[in-house]
Amino acid sequence: MYLKNKVRVLFLVLFILACQPVEIISPIEYDVSKFVKISINSAKITINSNYNPVFSKNNIEDQLKNPPILQIKNWMKQNIKNFGNQNEFVINILDASIIKKEIDNLDAKKYEEKKIYLYEVYFLVEYELYDDAGYLLANTTIESSRSTTSQKFISLNETELIIYDMINKSLFEFTNESKSMLQLYMQEYTQ
Repeated sequence: MYLKNKVRVLFLVLFILACQPVEIISPIEYDVSKFVKISINSAKITINSNYNPVFSKNNIEDQLKNPPILQIKNWMKQNIKNFGNQNEFVINILDASIIKKEIDNLDAKKYEEKKIYLYEVYFLVEYELYDDAGYLLANTTIESSRSTTSQKFISLNETELIIYDMINKSLFEFTNESKSMLQLYMQEYTQ
């Protein structure tokens, strides 16, 4: 009888210990208000999306709820402001792609996966400032890329977090580079 009670207590303790809470990873939220703000001396801001995604095996933009093109447009609409009553500021989005490739894991140890995924995000944007007569006053082109890797067999939630974290960091770098290049090449037109 005493042995049965010990076994029951042991099973009860093991059951309680096995009921540990599941780690819930919170989704990454984009708050573009924390990113760099740009003020340009122009009456009008025009955003042209000249980027047409190439649907291929490696391109994963169609699989994302918030692809890089939407994130960069959102930043531009909220954080690039105009002041003044002359000039036109034109933004041409030339590339905002994200790809996923399966590559060999060269640093793999004996029991690690031999294949991993490489994710890469790339931004290319051209800024142009025209006067009211249509003459180009100043322009600059900004390019930014970032990459990361992940194991091949991970959860969908972890994959999504890795991708959105990479996009967020790349967009942060891109916005800082945009601010510095605009101040360099359009110094008299920015605040």
